[in-house]
Amino acid sequence: VVVGMGVFYVVVDQIVFRVPERRFKLALLSLLPVEMLLITLLIYFTRSHPIMEFDLLYALPVINVALWLGVKVGALYGLLGCAVLTVAMLLSGRLAEAGVIGSLMSRYGFCFFPALIVGFLAEFAEEENREKARRTVELTALSGFATVFDSSLIEEKVYASLCDAVSRSISPDVVLVFRLDQHRDQLAVAASEGVSEEESTLTIPRDYGLTGKVLARGEPILVSDTDLEWGYRQLLRSYRIRSAIYAPLKWREDVYGVIFAGSQSRESFSRHDLNLLSALAVQAALAIHNSRLYSDLEDRIGELQAIFEIDKSITSAIDLEKVLQQIVQMSLALIDAKTSSIMLLDEEKQELVIAAAHGLSEEYINKGPIKVGESIAGRVIEEGRPIAVYDITSDPRHAFPDHARAEGLCSLLSVPLNLKDRVIGVLNLYTDRPRHFTAHEINLFTTLAIQAAIAIENARLFESLEEIYIEVITALASAIDARDAYTHGHSNRVTEYAVAIAQEMGLSEEEVDIVRNASILHDVGKIGIKERILKKPGLLTEEERREMEYHPYIGTKILQSVKLLEPVMPLVYHHHERYDGKGYPDGLKGEDIPLGARI
Repeated sequence: VVVGMGVFYVVVDQIVFRVPERRFKLALLSLLPVEMLLITLLIYFTRSHPIMEFDLLYALPVINVALWLGVKVGALYGLLGCAVLTVAMLLSGRLAEAGVIGSLMSRYGFCFFPALIVGFLAEFAEEENREKARRTVELTALSGFATVFDSSLIEEKVYASLCDAVSRSISPDVVLVFRLDQHRDQLAVAASEGVSEEESTLTIPRDYGLTGKVLARGEPILVSDTDLEWGYRQLLRSYRIRSAIYAPLKWREDVYGVIFAGSQSRESFSRHDLNLLSALAVQAALAIHNSRLYSDLEDRIGELQAIFEIDKSITSAIDLEKVLQQIVQMSLALIDAKTSSIMLLDEEKQELVIAAAHGLSEEYINKGPIKVGESIAGRVIEEGRPIAVYDITSDPRHAFPDHARAEGLCSLLSVPLNLKDRVIGVLNLYTDRPRHFTAHEINLFTTLAIQAAIAIENARLFESLEEIYIEVITALASAIDARDAYTHGHSNRVTEYAVAIAQEMGLSEEEVDIVRNASILHDVGKIGIKERILKKPGLLTEEERREMEYHPYIGTKILQSVKLLEPVMPLVYHHHERYDGKGYPDGLKGEDIPLGARI
């Protein structure tokens, strides 16, 4: 019997490692009764000198069954083991012994409880493995699709990629990706799978059924049985959808549409499917957000280029202070007068403040603002027309006769700085002797004021354009980073480390700001590098490498349009130099490399 048991365990060992999985269950259920038979024979042949511990061997096959086949089958085998144990004790003559009932019950328990514990642990471990495998599949799918989404800056491609991702990951019968049309207040199918050509152009009101509910609330919905779901409305004529999942295409507070996956069978989707669909929807919403941002940036750049051309055609002056000084000097050269000033309107406070003057004392300049409607200049703003005053020292409309008398001022010509349909200030011309300004002089001065208004607005615009241009370039650099999952967020991480190093080195705030701006913009020149080179997975050819090494120069050319970024340009240009002189573009060595570029 002992030899037989040895042979049996060798056979079982071979089965575990060699029998295909589909036959393993049947083989195991067939062989374990043989193990029980061998144990029964062992107990029977040792009946004259019984070894009580042999009774416990029945737990082995029961535990094996519970381990491999689960608690339920293990419990059934436990009952079988108890029955066989009872038969073995009956055959060996031990059933009639005193106290055997209590001993028998304890052996029954030993057959059952280890099997139950092992079975529960085995099922728990198997469920854990299934969950890990499922999570691995989900994460792999999300990672792969996130790369696709992040590399696409065309919105239509994002919708198509999302539709394909849902079809491959949860295998529904139908997929519909709805895009929200804010202007028409409706949802239109942007991509679809498994529907007719007519249904692929479906449009519905934004509050239609559960689709509208998901759009309004921004939360996903799982429908196990559409017949039992209040508010469900069929979207398709060609299919009767019995179960479905919905998820909003939502990024932060913006909702761009809804993704719908449907099946013709009830309870086809689980909470895991809903979570996966929601995760894919978030990835797609972020990609849509980036694609729209990139599209807006392209439009903004086109507008900026047009604005720059207009700016060049109007004036070459770009500094507001210099523009204002040039205007007051030009007005004195145009009409012989003592002094001139420009007052600009603070639209929020509705006050006029002297912004530039020639020939006026500091005391007069600092006399205080003028409210719209007050004094001569305030009336010019209010009425939007020129006013000529023969003697401001005696005219009751003038608010500061004593100041004018102290300055030696007499006559005044004040004209509005008109810019299309609004007035941005006034241009004042003073004489030291009484003078009647002619209609020709008034018209001439008005023409100058129109040109002055354009120049002032142009200078103001240029100052704001410098800031906008930096924002545009920065956002464009982020969009370029977002095209490729490998470089996504690279500029932000470079900025974080570079600023930390600069601060630790004790650089001034101004120097730290230069390092910060250079870090954000250092790779903006990659705009001019071919996309296939940027995304090439392997080594670059010599020709491709030379083109890639050209991006610091392209970045510098882009930034040189902004005067504010002049300190940044050397850092951008030299950020690929090396201490050993083997870097590019100039092969600088050691401390010849600018400090910011070294950082």
